[in-house]
Amino acid sequence: MIKAAQSSMTQSFNSITSECYVEILRRRINDENYLNAAIQRLALVMSNEILDISSEGGRNERKRRK
Repeated sequence: MIKAAQSSMTQSFNSITSECYVEILRRRINDENYLNAAIQRLALVMSNEILDISSEGGRNERKRRK
């Protein structure tokens, strides 16, 4: 019974959190500075992946799939 109540409370909290998060994103999508920063972050992550650079600045040691 307690687990069912906790599960229900968690679902309610997650729903509220998701709705709040969506509202925040709706406001941010109209903020040019936010969009520019987001695009720069995406470009950096993608560039690092393409160049195989770790977050510490060195080459990743992970094995490539053949």
